[in-house]
Amino acid sequence: MYIPESEELVVFMAAFIGALIGFLWYNAYPAQVFMGDTGSLTLGGIIAVYAILIHKELLLPILCAIFYIEDLSVMIQVAYFKLTKRRTGTGRRIFKMTPLHHHYQKPGHAGIDAMIQAPVAPIPESKIVMMNHDFYLVRESVDEIIDRIAKYNAKVMDVHRQITVVDNR
Repeated sequence: MYIPESEELVVFMAAFIGALIGFLWYNAYPAQVFMGDTGSLTLGGIIAVYAILIHKELLLPILCAIFYIEDLSVMIQVAYFKLTKRRTGTGRRIFKMTPLHHHYQKPGHAGIDAMIQAPVAPIPESKIVMMNHDFYLVRESVDEIIDRIAKYNAKVMDVHRQITVVDNR
């Protein structure tokens, strides 16, 4: 969608996204930079104002889904705690801690960032390998593929040596 005379918005959003990428770089586990309430409210305000300026207000629930989920987790926790305290005398919790991202940090691991950056076991993925002018879809680790190629090359070299020996006789 083209919006006339919106060049300044594009420049501002490019700078905004660049700043967010820089923040995420230094906020990854272990975090060197932290964002407080003022920064997060500013981010939400910038996203909301930008959506209004480009006439895409209905995209806000999609763009800000994580903010809604975080807020809802706090509201659910508080309401459930008050309800169970009124009924049983002791408040109970649904989450270990709110907002929701603290719920994932509570068990002892460093949260979602640590799980993404250093997974417990590498995830096997399919690879397309070309060997002997044929393509193969392989679900192996890189080391296994290198070993297979080395064995193939050794066989080729053995055949080449045998041919050379026969030619020299």
